Amino acid sequence: MRKTSAILLAAALPMAVQAANTEFSYGGFIKLDAIYSQYNDGANDTAGRDYYVPNTTPVGGANDSASFDMHAKTSRFNFKTVTTLDNGEKVTAFVEMDFLSGGGNEIVSNSYNPRLRHAFFSYNNLTFGQTWSTFMNVGALPETVDFIGVSEGTVFARQSQVRYTMGNLQLSLENPENTVTTRTGSTDDAEMPDLIARYNIQSGDHSFSVAGIVRELADDDGAGNRESAMGFGANVAGVLKFGANDLKFSVTHGQVARYVGLAAAADSIIVSSDIEPTDVTAAFVAYRHFWNPKLRSTVAYSMLQADYDNDTVASALVEKSNSARINLMYSPVKEVTYGVEYSNAKLEQVDGTDGSMDRLQFTAKYSF
Repeated sequence: MRKTSAILLAAALPMAVQAANTEFSYGGFIKLDAIYSQYNDGANDTAGRDYYVPNTTPVGGANDSASFDMHAKTSRFNFKTVTTLDNGEKVTAFVEMDFLSGGGNEIVSNSYNPRLRHAFFSYNNLTFGQTWSTFMNVGALPETVDFIGVSEGTVFARQSQVRYTMGNLQLSLENPENTVTTRTGSTDDAEMPDLIARYNIQSGDHSFSVAGIVRELADDDGAGNRESAMGFGANVAGVLKFGANDLKFSVTHGQVARYVGLAAAADSIIVSSDIEPTDVTAAFVAYRHFWNPKLRSTVAYSMLQADYDNDTVASALVEKSNSARINLMYSPVKEVTYGVEYSNAKLEQVDGTDGSMDRLQFTAKYSF
């Protein structure tokens, strides 16, 4: 018996040593959303009923429609480790998931599949894995009841990457993707990663970022015909502090359609066998006011404008989207927040077909 115990102890020792040098932590939140939506130009049976997705706003419908939904899909859980190596350096790893990928139904169990949000590790100045794109300033996102809120106006992307950080400068190689309207549908044929550079600026309580991107937009029809073009873009985002209150903003321009608006506009279109990148301008501004330490409101406006090379080819694609929202958030304690938000959104296609949505949303959230 003693011999067996000694063998088991010896086998477990490497794991015990590893655990002794590693700090474990977890976090996340449980969030309930109750959403009433009024659509003025048709019905919506997409993910846009769970959170605001600009290009799912119905357009050109003959009748109004309404829906009421309740879900806890945005609830999330994360796990973090910090390991101190023998040389004194540290490795940080982070994994997070939520349940917005679908896979369930609302008839009996409301069972939904988990989806990967983040999975990365950082060592010295390098980060490897999937996390927020370096092109995105997460700190500039406003506080909204909706999952994102200013969806059409913000850069929003998580993807695999290799990122190098040196002080305020960040450089990354990131997974490419191209939403292109072609003879074969949407495709991804880039032969190079998206190249991104970002510089962060701190001035007192205020913070800003300036980012640029170079990317290849490509299409291969599978028959030996490959077209490609280079895309460029820039983003400026930041947070201005006024005591407890803040003003958050973001402005993006360039051939970066999939990076903004939850890919509401197409990255490129095929015109006479040539690939033509889409010029996109997206922006938002949001002001948050604290009525007292527990009660606050955010008012926000968000917009997107897409300019295609050929309006005839792009006639059914998104040209304009904008939304406005106002909310009231109450936190009786730091870990618990209740919120209510009203929003109005409008969508217009290149051919002039349009639609609008009014939404009232309630949320209850417990963070741990």
